[in-house]
Amino acid sequence: MSDSLHITTLIEAADKESDTILQLEKFEKILALSKENKFNYGIFLIHSKIGNWKKRKYNTDSTISQYKKGINDLSTSSIYNYYLHELIGLEYTKSGIYDSALVYFNKSINFSNRIDLTGRIHMSIGNMWLQKYDYSNAFKSYTTADSIFEKSPKFVISKKRAQVNNYLGFCVRKTHGDETALEYFNTAKTLYKELNNTFGVQEVNIAISQVETALGNYDNALILLNESVDYHQKHAPEVNSYSYGVIVRGFLLVKMNRIKDAEKDYKLYYDLAVNSKNRFYQIRGLVYLGDFYVNINQFQKAIDYFKSAIKECKAINDFSKELQITEKLIEVYRKNNDLSLALEAYDNYIDIQKKVDEKSIKEKTFELEAKYQTEKKEQEIALLKSQNEIVEQQKKNQQNVMLGGIGITTIAGLFMFFLYRNRQKTNTKLKELDALKSNFFTNISHEFRTPLTLISSPIEDMLSDETISDKKRYQFTVAKQNSERLLELVNQILDLSKIDAGHLKLHLQKGNVLQLISALSHSFSYYAEQKNITYQIDVSQNKAAVWYDKDVVEKITINLLSNALKYTPHNGMVSCKAHLENKRLFLTVTNSGKGLTAYELKNIFERFYQTNEQNQGSGIGLSLVKELVDLHNGTIEVHSVPNKETSFSLTLSIDKNSFKKVTILVTSHNEIENSIPSYVSASMEDDDEFQDSDLPILLIVEDNDDLRNLLKQFFESNYNVLTASNGRIGVELALEHIPDLVISDIMMPEKDGITLTEDLKTDERSAHIPIILLTAKAEVESQFKGIDTGADDYITKPFDKKLLALKVEKLIESRRQLQARYSQELVLLPKDIAFTNLDEQFLEKVQLTLNNSLVDPSFNVTEFSEAVGMSRMQLHRKIKALTGLSASEFIRSQRLKLATEFLKSSDINMSQVGYSVGFNDHSYFAKCFKELYGCSPTDYANKHS
Repeated sequence: MSDSLHITTLIEAADKESDTILQLEKFEKILALSKENKFNYGIFLIHSKIGNWKKRKYNTDSTISQYKKGINDLSTSSIYNYYLHELIGLEYTKSGIYDSALVYFNKSINFSNRIDLTGRIHMSIGNMWLQKYDYSNAFKSYTTADSIFEKSPKFVISKKRAQVNNYLGFCVRKTHGDETALEYFNTAKTLYKELNNTFGVQEVNIAISQVETALGNYDNALILLNESVDYHQKHAPEVNSYSYGVIVRGFLLVKMNRIKDAEKDYKLYYDLAVNSKNRFYQIRGLVYLGDFYVNINQFQKAIDYFKSAIKECKAINDFSKELQITEKLIEVYRKNNDLSLALEAYDNYIDIQKKVDEKSIKEKTFELEAKYQTEKKEQEIALLKSQNEIVEQQKKNQQNVMLGGIGITTIAGLFMFFLYRNRQKTNTKLKELDALKSNFFTNISHEFRTPLTLISSPIEDMLSDETISDKKRYQFTVAKQNSERLLELVNQILDLSKIDAGHLKLHLQKGNVLQLISALSHSFSYYAEQKNITYQIDVSQNKAAVWYDKDVVEKITINLLSNALKYTPHNGMVSCKAHLENKRLFLTVTNSGKGLTAYELKNIFERFYQTNEQNQGSGIGLSLVKELVDLHNGTIEVHSVPNKETSFSLTLSIDKNSFKKVTILVTSHNEIENSIPSYVSASMEDDDEFQDSDLPILLIVEDNDDLRNLLKQFFESNYNVLTASNGRIGVELALEHIPDLVISDIMMPEKDGITLTEDLKTDERSAHIPIILLTAKAEVESQFKGIDTGADDYITKPFDKKLLALKVEKLIESRRQLQARYSQELVLLPKDIAFTNLDEQFLEKVQLTLNNSLVDPSFNVTEFSEAVGMSRMQLHRKIKALTGLSASEFIRSQRLKLATEFLKSSDINMSQVGYSVGFNDHSYFAKCFKELYGCSPTDYANKHS
């Protein structure tokens, strides 16, 4: 048997190996054998198989890396270089990395020495542009491929050229219209006919039918589709073209208003999908049926099919498709006026969206982890090999000892030597693994930078547009500042990672460091003014030029000052002091506030440590400060007096001779102040003056200024909006104004959302108010706690504003329905219109007051409010919430209801009825009675006598 035949046989055997690890080992041995025998086909084949193995086991990157190794091994072979470059281009295309794909496709062309191969690459490039929806470039590539095939006698009439013209027709439909596309489709059809390729003809017929449909030639389109479907049904029922032709015909029949025939095709498409046992096609078939029944207004059938499609998506964990179908389901519920079901589906939509996001993050993390694991396994293999070498060496040494009669002492010495060397290698391995972990951490951080850049760029474009409204400008400003905040956090993580890896070096420059600190300090002045903080800046005017790292000093100063201002309460105090002494910089930042405990002081510089889970932040800033201070040959200390102040004091070396292994920058930047931004909040001034209007009152309690103001903007067109920055203020505003609904965050300073809910739900004045809790905490326990306290609903951040608006609307609407029940009852029934036990107690107290005072003409709202122990405003809002009436309207309504009892059961004189129930004027009584009951008291009495 020849070497090449032997290697081919080994490859076939390795292909059948079920143990994947063993299979890879066999592939690598065959690769070595192929190289030894200079068998290029074997080398190419094994590299492609190992590439596919790594794609299944790890990811596309490892596959591409393997193909590149193949290029190195086959550098002298043009044909195999062509194939490997093409394979890399195809992998990059599948991953959506189009620039790299184009580079390798073009390189592949350079290695091509055959017309069919050159044309094939141009077809691949066209497919790449088509995948990118760049129809113009796809058209150019397909045209190039067509011209290459047309010039060759061998390919002028060929299947490849027919395929290219079919693709050209598709591109032209998108760019130049249907009539031009028809020319290319007809060329493809002609070529297939000359090749006697009936299957190809019928595929093109489907494309031509779509053009005819677009041009309004429905009868021609139907003839072509019937011909194509009949052919596929008889000769190729298993191929996709059959089902595709069926569904295209279904679309056409709907346009022709042949609903019954269209319905048959939609169902046939689904049956074909079921027979194929391909769940993706089955889902598509169910969605097509759902869309069909929506179009003919048979909403219940549409709902059933969409639900079945969602069930199939769940079975294969296709969250993205499930999300799309759920959106369709919500729309059908809305069209069918099933608002409660729409709301329920909306909740599901949010849950699915979270799963989609989590899956995306997991996939990205897995990809990075796979890179890490690949490198890790390679290093583990190297370590194992070194250990095996040591073991073999030990055996040889032992044999030599026995043969040479070397004493026990020598054996022990050799053993200790090799053990020491083995430990050294193990320690080196551990260091390498730590470095890999650090790289993995860095890679994840870098992955965030690209999407953040893509978010920031369109926001900046919108902000540069002078035509947008002030409201939109504010919203985009908030988005920009928060994307910059995210980028800042990513940069901090990268800095920490560089420090861990020992890659962050100081870049010293000689300049006025105090001028920099002064400029940075003053940039926070406006932020301090917004919180009415007394801000003291005491920076020495010493103009000495010293050596320092501008970026390090900037990050330290900004972190300390932003932390101080963030955790200082309104009307508090912050000070910043800096001076030079004995070749060192001294910086102290002090702020008033609750201070730190001994435990917090001990852990304050630990990475990701937070003093309180209620605090906003990541726990990275102070850890980075500590690392940067150490890097700059400095020290930092923190002192705190509980409930008084906290002070951070640091010193940094500014002596050039104290630094080693740094980059020295001789250029000094004097224009420091011009490059320092002002640290301001994007928040608008709160304008919570109570507006006396008929709009429902909505109270928003949220400690994040940006989110609070965005919610206010979103709701203020339909509600009278009040806002509060913490739970304590929220409770005070709720008791003062008695809003129709409260939206509250959970994690807030001074008083959290759970406590706010408990306070309001246990107070008679506010127990009826519905409360929606917002929070970033998604744990089920947190939700149970909120609902158990009395909250009416619970939404986790990030949330959909439309969903929140719908929940607010439904809760207020449910209250209005109970109000409507009150207006229909002749007698006040507390248990029927109360929302809580406290409401029922309140209404019983109201009933008792009315029993005692209602018929007294002098009884008014002031006496009413005193009797129930509330202010006029609180009584007005409470009664309004429960009955839909103001306090005075409520008294009048109760008097008129009492009047109906007199009119039905008493022989009292008609003119005396009004006086008997508390009216001073009979004509006014008659007018009010007619407005409420639609007839005069006399007519009412006659009807009910």
